[in-house]
Amino acid sequence: MKIYLETMGCQMNRLDSELVAGALRSAGHEMVSDADSAEAVLYNTCSVRLHAEQKVLSRLGADGKRKADGRLRIIGVLGCMTQRMGEVLLQQCPQVDLLCSPGRLGELPGLLSAAAGGEPAVALDAPRTQPPDATAESALDRLDLSRDPAATPNPRQAFVRVMRGCDKFCTYCVVPHVRGPERSRRPEDVVEEVRRLADAGRSEITLLGQRVNSYRYEHNGREVRLAELIERVSDVPGVRRLRFITSHPSDFSDDILFAMRDLPNVCEYLHIPAQSGSDAVLRRMNRGYTRAEYDALIDRAGDIVPDIAIAGDFIVGFPGETEDDHAASAELIRRSGYKNSFVFKYSPRPGTQAARRLADDVPAEVKTRRIGELLAVQEEVGLAHHRRYVGGRVEVLVEGVSPRADRQPTPPPVGQVQLTGRTRGDHVVVFDGPAVLAGEYVQVDVLDADARTLFASREP
Repeated sequence: MKIYLETMGCQMNRLDSELVAGALRSAGHEMVSDADSAEAVLYNTCSVRLHAEQKVLSRLGADGKRKADGRLRIIGVLGCMTQRMGEVLLQQCPQVDLLCSPGRLGELPGLLSAAAGGEPAVALDAPRTQPPDATAESALDRLDLSRDPAATPNPRQAFVRVMRGCDKFCTYCVVPHVRGPERSRRPEDVVEEVRRLADAGRSEITLLGQRVNSYRYEHNGREVRLAELIERVSDVPGVRRLRFITSHPSDFSDDILFAMRDLPNVCEYLHIPAQSGSDAVLRRMNRGYTRAEYDALIDRAGDIVPDIAIAGDFIVGFPGETEDDHAASAELIRRSGYKNSFVFKYSPRPGTQAARRLADDVPAEVKTRRIGELLAVQEEVGLAHHRRYVGGRVEVLVEGVSPRADRQPTPPPVGQVQLTGRTRGDHVVVFDGPAVLAGEYVQVDVLDADARTLFASREP
């Protein structure tokens, strides 16, 4: 069967889709890049924001018409939106044939076969209050371990899941409800997966977890935490760069920063969302730390790893956010010196404490203004951060031709194109060079910078 798979949302969803595509190929299906040529369409969904779900519902409406015309056999919805809505999704969208939650993705080939045979194909995760389903857990472990290391989307980079779920219960966040409780993978399984990826040439590895610094695996009374896992993975031959995302400010121990400092292939990069600079808002969000504690963590990170690049996340317009709260977030961006920040408007998510207990009382136009103001501050801070690298030399893993190549004011030299890549600190770099450099590590000299990009030159 020809299958089109579209992914919305985070890096975890991207990894899920990569693993799912591999499992479907192994089951004899063909993955296609054009929905119009597919017999089945699958959407791996996100529920973190309303817009992501609206996008899926729009796709399902168009697919329903194609299915009614006989141009499509199966429509499936995977991932977080499936778990959040459950079988209500089937009532709203009767054209859907298959539902599969994040914790049941290991069963997808069988579900697809059932749907093709006209049988019900619904696999939802059990509520958090129930014990984990051992069969589903085993299927997920097999899905991770059975990946084809040569089939990653990028020939040099790969994501590796180290844990699933989240136990933090921030009041605005749907993730603990749709991805279930935290479960850390066996360190031996993680290391073996990285080894196979490195043997296949994947030299930049990113360890993934919803709250990756809470990784904790206990066996026979001995506990392995993230810093030790990082050390084990860093020892795998062929791993040239090692990252981990996303970290939560609470429970972040300094041994992780020491590993970043002392292990030569661990990148000096930390994505650590603050969400707000105001203690009052942080309390309502149930973030589990104060502004002072966050500031102290950023200070320790800079002291222990002097060249560290830090990225942040912020939510504007959370219930009850005042102009003073908003100003505190802007001040936090300035103080932290972020490389970049991801800034989002608050939208209530069904099932969360904030949606149940807090009025969405910040007007839409105020949210729009505040997001613009935070982005303007980040533009200023990001420019200052990036300009520190002007006049220096950086190592870049070349990803390929730059998306902005056709907008260059001056054409590159004959035989060259504008390339893009990333540094160890996750800085985007563009420079002219031959296209054959894609996938290579090169040294470039930084000539200029804006708030998001380093502009460089490479001498042949």
